[in-house]
Amino acid sequence: TFPPPDLIVEVLSETTEARDRGIKMEDYAAHGVREYWLVDPDNEFIEQYLLEGERYALRVKQADGTLRSQVVPGFAVPVRAAFDRALNLEVMSREAGKNS
Repeated sequence: TFPPPDLIVEVLSETTEARDRGIKMEDYAAHGVREYWLVDPDNEFIEQYLLEGERYALRVKQADGTLRSQVVPGFAVPVRAAFDRALNLEVMSREAGKNS
C-alpha cells in the first residue's frame, strides 16, 4: 500500500460537487490526507480544509490573495490565477523560470 498524498485539490462542478464535499472528503480524511482544497470556478473561490482528528475543518475560503499550503512547504497559489487565464500563464511562466 502507498502512503496518502499530503494535499489533494478538487475542482468543483455541478455534477461533482456533492461527491467532492461528501464521499470523497470522507474517504480522504479516513486515509489521512492532511489538506484538501476545493476550487469553485463558478463562484471563484478556493476553500482550504485541514485534517483535524478524523474530519476536515475549514481553515479559509478565499477569493483573492495567496493561499498557502499548511502541509506542503513552499507551495502557495495566487487565488486569482485559478480563474484568470492571463494571470495563470504569467504565474506559470514565472515559476518555470525559477526552475531553469
